[in-house]
Amino acid sequence: MKTYYILLLLFGASLITYGQDKPNILFIAYDDLRPLIGAYGEPEPHTPNIDLLADQAVRFNRAYVSYPLCLPSRAAMLTGVRFDNKWAPKGQKITFPKMIAMQKTWPGQLRDNGYWTATRGKLYHGKVPGGDKSSWDIAGKYWTSEYHDGGPEIEKRIVEIGGRQDQIDIYHEKGSGPGSLMYASVDCPDNMLNDGKVADDVVSYIKRKRDKSKPFMIACGFARPHMPWVAPKKYFDMYPEDAGKLAYLPKDAKKDMSNEPFGGRKGSEVWNEGVSDETAQKLIRGYMASTTYADAQMGKVIKALKEEGVYDNTIIVVWGDHGYHLTDHGKWRKNTGYNVALRSPLIIKMPHSKTPKVIENLVQNIDIYPTLMALTESEMAEGTQLHGKSLVPLLKGEKVDWEDLVYTCAQESYGLVTDQYRFTITKEGEYLLYDLKKDPYEWNNLAANKKYNKLINEFEGKLKTVVWNKPGNVL
Repeated sequence: MKTYYILLLLFGASLITYGQDKPNILFIAYDDLRPLIGAYGEPEPHTPNIDLLADQAVRFNRAYVSYPLCLPSRAAMLTGVRFDNKWAPKGQKITFPKMIAMQKTWPGQLRDNGYWTATRGKLYHGKVPGGDKSSWDIAGKYWTSEYHDGGPEIEKRIVEIGGRQDQIDIYHEKGSGPGSLMYASVDCPDNMLNDGKVADDVVSYIKRKRDKSKPFMIACGFARPHMPWVAPKKYFDMYPEDAGKLAYLPKDAKKDMSNEPFGGRKGSEVWNEGVSDETAQKLIRGYMASTTYADAQMGKVIKALKEEGVYDNTIIVVWGDHGYHLTDHGKWRKNTGYNVALRSPLIIKMPHSKTPKVIENLVQNIDIYPTLMALTESEMAEGTQLHGKSLVPLLKGEKVDWEDLVYTCAQESYGLVTDQYRFTITKEGEYLLYDLKKDPYEWNNLAANKKYNKLINEFEGKLKTVVWNKPGNVL
């Protein structure tokens, strides 16, 4: 009997050692968060938790997504495959589950390599697809009620609401209005809204529900600052009434959308979707209040890591699924080929890191998959082929021959970004070329200037080599 207990103790110790040897992972995804935060040098938004993490982490200043829209961006990040959002098997519709089924996701790879895995909130485009539930020990919910931060109980507590009236009406009618250009200040506790519920559940995963004999990978997906910009009143109160500034607009620029290369959503054919500058400023204040609310929920999750004594041995990834216009070029949303829509926040804290580092190399959402595989020394399923590259050499400060070039697509307009230029060929065949160093707001299209013909020909050649919609080797 004594021998049995000794063996049991030794076995338990080996499990604990295994769990300590492998780093944990906390993956935090924000919905529609562009780099309009303090960590990226923007002084107005209050994001103390992201900023504090960035002070101990690697911040990628020029991280891009393959496609600036939630569905294809998240599919690419999870599968390592570059999607152009028009892929589908012959005769079938594009669906998110079919994209995710392209090859084993990195959460599935990590679970196969001994990780305890759990997700809650918006990591996928909605709930965990049935075909990928095997990647999770806990495939947590996306929403927890029929209402998306709306409905009768929330309505009673709204103290301020504004934006486009027709979209406010949709919010009142449906209790959600996920694409509504509006804001609402709600006199409620954090966990009356969805992101507060997400944080509470993720804290419970960290403190109580996980298998402590294994390393964990927990994915925490916040819905804000996606529209509508609904947040508790206390986060609106952190901003003065006149907070929020409209995007840069050249003095000679006309508020004319008739030649705009990226149309899209109904309403975008008019400048700022028809709202006045005064209303636009209030909407941006709502966006910032929603961002601060989501940041506060992340703070609760980080605090739980520290209280459990696992913070130092945890890789923490903070990622936004694309950028956002917020009146840039007279637009509010995403899904354009502009730099402001393609660029996204990416911060990675390595275990035991205490010092900040900024990386200027161009990286993409498809690089996250190979990076996590390398950091955890995980074996990948046979046949896995990735479009991205591991960021580990950059994270470790190693000298590496890094090609600063990323490929992008939006509304069937294909392009690329280099350390200096953004080049795009639109669906109609129009060429767009911007010098991001001299013209960061992209108001001067250089494509018609013969001086750039050689460069354009070079970029066209590179675009012909790109692999989309199927697993492939690194370019």
